[in-house]
Amino acid sequence: MQARRESLTVTLHWLVEGQEQTTTVVCEDSPPVQLIPLLAHGCGLPTHDRTGHMHRYQLRNSAIDGQVLPSKTPLSIHGIRSGTHLWLTEQALTRQIACLLSLPDGSTITLPQHRLALTRAWCFHMMALLNPGSYQAELARLAQRTSAYAYVSREAHCDIGPEAHGGWSIATRRTDLATFLNQERLPPATMVPLRDGDRIIPGDAGPTLRIQMVTGHVDSGEEA
Repeated sequence: MQARRESLTVTLHWLVEGQEQTTTVVCEDSPPVQLIPLLAHGCGLPTHDRTGHMHRYQLRNSAIDGQVLPSKTPLSIHGIRSGTHLWLTEQALTRQIACLLSLPDGSTITLPQHRLALTRAWCFHMMALLNPGSYQAELARLAQRTSAYAYVSREAHCDIGPEAHGGWSIATRRTDLATFLNQERLPPATMVPLRDGDRIIPGDAGPTLRIQMVTGHVDSGEEA
């Protein structure tokens, strides 16, 4: 018969929309891999993000940037006792995906790691910075009303940004103006995952923008 584990009374901290939350928890001296699902559920933390990918959590000792507790050994082995403060945080990504956006003239833009409002005007401005020759030629086409950058809207066609799991998504709030992903019109107010090789057309007869995903590895801070 397996011996009953000792109970620990700890102070648990976590974040909700950037605001620190705190509670006192009585738990068994178990490995974090067994405790985390129960703690996350008790804290009301989401299990999946908006695109359906599972959130992964970890326990840290004493502070939000404290030591990550190994997932498969009991808490007491790492000096956790009653009265200890623990942080339940989302596990850092073991990989990071950069999203590149290519314009029809061949200019390639590395998108920022936050949601970006995408407009034809922004694409046209980036062309001016990256490829002045193509920009001048496009100005001539604009004067002739034959440019794919014509009929610029002041509002964003869509927005693109990273997700917590490391992927990227695209969404539009507009119903009056279409944004096409691989020739399919995006439904409004819906996060749609982006994949390498996807093609976006902002608005009818707009420029075709190509998506390229580049994966790099980063230190997750998690111990084995």
